[in-house]
Amino acid sequence: MQNVIIILALLLIPCLALMPLQVTEPVRARIGILAVFVFTSIGHFVKTEAMSRMLPPWTPLRNPLIYVTGVFELLAGIASLIPGRSRAAGVVLCLFLIAILPSNIYAPFQRVDFGGHGMGPK
Repeated sequence: MQNVIIILALLLIPCLALMPLQVTEPVRARIGILAVFVFTSIGHFVKTEAMSRMLPPWTPLRNPLIYVTGVFELLAGIASLIPGRSRAAGVVLCLFLIAILPSNIYAPFQRVDFGGHGMGPK
């Protein structure tokens, strides 16, 4: 639950804090998305072992895969700020989130104690 609150705060704080500066809504939203993906990518490097437990045991190269996805999240988040690339970055991030969905379903069923998955499926 703690991660959900952090992610919501990372999305909302830029939107609210930059409003008085007349920053457009799309730009504020992109900054929020960048903040979320920077936060999650840092987790890939700080909590690598915990994140690798979210993957099924048959997954090859679990730790390197966690590192690669962390770099990918960071680069795609940055790309969301680049004018002319933000739409493509958004599509790629959506596809990425769909691709990692199975691990986020697997983890609560295995009660992986990371990111709130230890409580099991709700």
